[in-house]
Amino acid sequence: MKLKGKRIVLAVTGSIAAVETVKLARELRRRGAEVIAVMSESATKIIHPNALEFATDNSVITELKRAEHVKLLGLNGSADLLLIAPVTANTISKIANGIADTPPTLFALTALGSGKRVIVAPAMHKAMFDALEENLAKLKALGIEIVPPKIEEGKAKLASIDEICLLVEKSLYSKELAGKKVVVTSGPTFEHLDPIRFISNRSSGRMGNEIALECWRRGAEVVLITSKPLGYQLPNLRQIVVRSVNDMLKAVLNEVLDADLFVSAAAPSDFVVEMAETKIKTTQELTIKLKMAPKIIKEVRKVYDGHIIGFKAETGLSDDELIKVAENKMEEDKLEMVVANDVKERGMGTEDTRVIVITEKRKEWIEGLKSEVAERIVQIYIEDCLCSSLQQA
Repeated sequence: MKLKGKRIVLAVTGSIAAVETVKLARELRRRGAEVIAVMSESATKIIHPNALEFATDNSVITELKRAEHVKLLGLNGSADLLLIAPVTANTISKIANGIADTPPTLFALTALGSGKRVIVAPAMHKAMFDALEENLAKLKALGIEIVPPKIEEGKAKLASIDEICLLVEKSLYSKELAGKKVVVTSGPTFEHLDPIRFISNRSSGRMGNEIALECWRRGAEVVLITSKPLGYQLPNLRQIVVRSVNDMLKAVLNEVLDADLFVSAAAPSDFVVEMAETKIKTTQELTIKLKMAPKIIKEVRKVYDGHIIGFKAETGLSDDELIKVAENKMEEDKLEMVVANDVKERGMGTEDTRVIVITEKRKEWIEGLKSEVAERIVQIYIEDCLCSSLQQA
């Protein structure tokens, strides 16, 4: 529900990718937004307005009757954002040159004139997209955000629905972390016994990934170092895929020196093993010699004096015992915040979790879906750590 209370105008133009807009409208609504659809005449030949009326639960605008563009996207308009998806080469060129002869282009001109946010998601053949470089640059100069298409099979395909919705969320979010670099780790590591087998854990990487997305929504430049990468690409969110704990440590040390915040949300292995060059043969018994793995936070603290959020996973502890363990970690590793939980109950590999968040100013239990918990963790960091450091400065 990150778009709760927001009103979005979804303008649809005449690309074959218009067939995806029913799903897009439904997903925007699932995230809390009210959606009002606007269609060009060519779009109505690809998808019937009735389909979008069903998806949005609002009447679809195919022609202007009562200055709807002004009521929604004028200076005092009730809409928060204009999303044109898909946007054709023709529509991009018209907007770039101030032409407003269709409902979508008229809505775009009105939104630009009133300072409303505009996002466009192109979909066309790659040759056409490549020829639009000058007009795309004009759109960017006007403040329009462009959702990068997926380039494959000679086409610039419409970005995934998740990518489009995430960029809408980011556009409408507060930007407390603008200008900040945040490095986040997520997922398990894989310590190979041989070319086939490895030692790992049940971590899904979901919590770290959700924290990375939440920092990104709030304007940060994010580097996500993970063994469980996101299934899509987003501007200003760079992903570095790693396997072993040593791979993760090396990547973190390369990225963290100029970072404003390091979030150590991964579940790296506590042990490493020397990998056999060939597959280990099956035997009745096998003895494996394990060595203690480097502790990423401790290694980072040797070279980095910025803010760190640490995570602590335990099993079978009472709430009071868990808090004590988290407080000790916070002191030993000089952390600004610790997030701790009992993963025997839930948390590792699950969609929801229950955690205790500890800073110098609070101890707060949070429970819910990991996306919700991540949002609260980042908000607490902003309130208790970032704002305090800015006040001291």
